[in-house]
Amino acid sequence: MLHSAMLHRSQVLSTLIALAAGVGCGTSSTGNGTSSGDGGTPGEAGTATSGHGLTLLATLGGSAYTLQLDSTSAYLLFEDTTGNDGTSVLKVPLSGGAPVTLATDPQYAVALAVNDTTVYWVDPSGPPTDASTSGDGLVMSVASGGGAPTTVASDEGFPEDIAVDSSGLYWADARQCQQPPCAGVVGAIMMLPTGATAPTVLASAPASPQALALDATNVYWGTSDGRLMMVAKSGGTVTTLAYYEASIQHLVVGGSDLFWTTGTGDILKTPVAGGATTAVVVGTDSIMGIAADSANLYWITYASSQASVNSSSVSRMALAGGPPTILWSGSDVPEAIRVDDTSVYYTTDSGTLWKLTPK
Repeated sequence: MLHSAMLHRSQVLSTLIALAAGVGCGTSSTGNGTSSGDGGTPGEAGTATSGHGLTLLATLGGSAYTLQLDSTSAYLLFEDTTGNDGTSVLKVPLSGGAPVTLATDPQYAVALAVNDTTVYWVDPSGPPTDASTSGDGLVMSVASGGGAPTTVASDEGFPEDIAVDSSGLYWADARQCQQPPCAGVVGAIMMLPTGATAPTVLASAPASPQALALDATNVYWGTSDGRLMMVAKSGGTVTTLAYYEASIQHLVVGGSDLFWTTGTGDILKTPVAGGATTAVVVGTDSIMGIAADSANLYWITYASSQASVNSSSVSRMALAGGPPTILWSGSDVPEAIRVDDTSVYYTTDSGTLWKLTPK
């Protein structure tokens, strides 16, 4: 059985790798970033650290809070700016250009996943239902080249995150109900195997799952009460890898470790095979998102308590540990981050999509 641990914040503080200690004079340069893209108001470009170029890929006109990539394009969830709850699924070339709307959802979608052919998203609201139901969430899809949206699954409770790979589509149903008429209803990790038409329950999730990640053999999720969980893609025993006193917001697999963020502004690391959880970064005001490649961890921070106008940042750190490096800083608020082989991509709350190269 894998190691299960509960980590208290006082323990985390003792293993703190101070973010400020790693940047020193590294961000004193004005950088060599340039802005380009599809025109419009670019928002606050900020400053790329010397040696990195900054490119505006698209001006979206509003908040794009979820970001995924394939080999040629970025895909985003765009919040309706008319005061309604609707969401648009947008596509932007990684070389820059005008956003293309692939689909619209009259409700508020919360997470995206993409593969070579399809864009998937989850909508916790779904169509109206009566009080006897415990959840009415939808899993939706649209071809990455465009076309009519398709309902993949309905009556899915309260889906909070979604992921896809060659084995199938996975989503986290965060429904929890303790009052009639749905008392005792709990969430689940759901799976739709590749080629199948009906989803199956991979694992019951009594604590609301809200962050999801995959590797070749397992599904990992974080819960609202701070539990880091795992189950094999083939099903079986659910294992608690870590327990922390704050909700888990974001989760990625990096090498042989899981990196996860908390509602208290921390980044923690837990081995995939089980073992001690250690601190990577502690005590920033807000970690807005994380991403990983084979060598490094990347994250975006909005430090609202800082007096400096350049209170937001994009940072990088080796998966094996060491001092972090700030790649970008500015006054705009980053909302989502992803990386590919060459670049870091991030969105901001002013409605812009940026590419930072090299990563």
